[in-house]
Amino acid sequence: MTMGIGDRHQKKDAEAALKRAEACGLKVKHDKNRHRWGFVICCPCNDDITVNCTPQSTGNEAKRIDGFIRKHRSHA
Repeated sequence: MTMGIGDRHQKKDAEAALKRAEACGLKVKHDKNRHRWGFVICCPCNDDITVNCTPQSTGNEAKRIDGFIRKHRSHA
């Protein structure tokens, strides 16, 4: 699933990590709800990670997404 034009994350580090997740075949779902921006979902194992809208550290948020990508790369 490709993110739409208005679905970009406002923090460029997190946005880059979300694009890497999509490139690896993971599903990125935008679901704006308070502090939650959306999810990164691994469809084969049905595991997901929440992506925050306003993370305390954008670098740590990107690292968290990248860790999820590494863990689920073989599933996608």
